[in-house]
Amino acid sequence: MKNLKKIIFIGVLIFFGIKSHAQQLPIYSQYMFNDYVINPGVAGTLDYIPLKMTYRNQWTGFDGAPKTVTFTGHSPISDHIGIGGMLYSDVTGPISNSGAQLSYNFRFPVSGKYCEWDKRKFLSLSLSTKLNQFTFDNTNETNYSQHAPDGLGIIDAVLPDGMESSYNVFYSLAAYFYSERLYAGISALDIFSTSPDLNILSNGTDGYTNNIVGQYNFMVGYYYPFDQQLNWAVEPSLLLKKTSFSDMQYHFNAKVIYQDFIWLGLSYRQFDSFVVLLGADYGQYFFGYSYDTSVSNISNYNSGSHEIIIGYNFNISRKRDNTRLRKRFEDRRNLINPFKEYKRL
Repeated sequence: MKNLKKIIFIGVLIFFGIKSHAQQLPIYSQYMFNDYVINPGVAGTLDYIPLKMTYRNQWTGFDGAPKTVTFTGHSPISDHIGIGGMLYSDVTGPISNSGAQLSYNFRFPVSGKYCEWDKRKFLSLSLSTKLNQFTFDNTNETNYSQHAPDGLGIIDAVLPDGMESSYNVFYSLAAYFYSERLYAGISALDIFSTSPDLNILSNGTDGYTNNIVGQYNFMVGYYYPFDQQLNWAVEPSLLLKKTSFSDMQYHFNAKVIYQDFIWLGLSYRQFDSFVVLLGADYGQYFFGYSYDTSVSNISNYNSGSHEIIIGYNFNISRKRDNTRLRKRFEDRRNLINPFKEYKRL
């Protein structure tokens, strides 16, 4: 059974490699809580510095399934400038990607300076650069070539033995709009590269390469309180993703928030999975958990996917005019939770 799972997994890897000719970016079920990974335009739009770590174990029980670890943080450095950064590691079987990203953002109001607080709107434009190390390490893996004879009955080396590595530099563009309750953004991730491809399959042009496919994202969300006391609120969000070699996929999420403190949510990722989310945002501390159950045939070979986010928010004493519009929570924080000082929109 273990070898069968490995064979199925490498078949999935080869299929998507041949179909897309390159890697896909990692999947994040809790993108709405760490939206910098989807849209770097959010960098510096808060009045504090959020530091977050995300760990994702996809397809639990499936040998060689993807495992992703990400560290992110961003901060405003002036009334119009923000910066962000990310460290990451994404491992799928013998293939791994690790690296660092830096973002530079310029933000400006798109409503009048003297507009009422709850009607202010802002736009953030971002340029990011990322250094990625691609590694293919098959030194400790099963030689799958014995399971992949070609049409002539000759054994064809599907994946080479040994280890290969290369470095790529990628560039991304993003725009992010936000107001008191509405946020929306578009991003084009890893659309430019300065390095040549490294083909790791032995059979020529249809190989799996180290060049990550550019991903195009559109996200939108809205915060809507249920009652005048603002004890309950609902926040739906939608993410659309597309690459040059794949169809558009949507990810719909809706979560219910109680007293701006705890939440429970459900998501559906098209053709892929249903997701349950829960978490808490207490003072400077943040915790989020999600569980994915697959709706595809691969569900027969795994027990779901787990994702955890933990975070800490560093306060910035100086208030900025272009912060993420948290004014609406100040009064009720004193009534509901005097220890609550931060709220993620």
